[in-house]
Amino acid sequence: MNDSYRFMPGPTHQLTTIRLKDGRQAESVVPQISLESMLYYAERSPPGAIVEVGVYRGGSALMLSTLKRELYLYDTFEGIPYQGEFDHANPVGKFSNTSFDMARALLPDAHIIKGLFPDSLVPMPPVSFVHADADQYESTKAILQVLPPLMVKGGMLLFDDFFHPGTEGCTRAVVESPYRVLMLTESCKALIIL
Repeated sequence: MNDSYRFMPGPTHQLTTIRLKDGRQAESVVPQISLESMLYYAERSPPGAIVEVGVYRGGSALMLSTLKRELYLYDTFEGIPYQGEFDHANPVGKFSNTSFDMARALLPDAHIIKGLFPDSLVPMPPVSFVHADADQYESTKAILQVLPPLMVKGGMLLFDDFFHPGTEGCTRAVVESPYRVLMLTESCKALIIL
């Protein structure tokens, strides 16, 4: 098990703080059990780059950086970009209390790409793991259309907002995809293995 990080205790339904042994720390809205599950699957993915769509304040990306793989991080850094008919929990602009500069300072070795995904897509080496934390239907649908062709055999896509109340758009996009979906019992997240 990766021991280069630790969690700081906090009340439930609040931000989870991740602190690395080197002193860097970040916050995540993703609960500790889900972050541990994400890292478990990322560690077991085949060799290749790691992608995260939906970086927010960099907590989950900070954990992924402990794997010492090439890391591509996509976010608008301006909050949720749009809200469709299936997207109820997160209005436009939510999660805007972040910045590109904050992510750059936290993760200087990562490729941090500001913009609306997939318009912001940059050339990448073969991808082995995707942490999809985009919340909305259109964003999740774009991830499912654009990233699988760029991935290695056995690559994994983990959908953070699957089956989460208010993010029915994410769940709908995953279920509509042509891929076999596994639901992780420890976190209720969706995992697709290519």
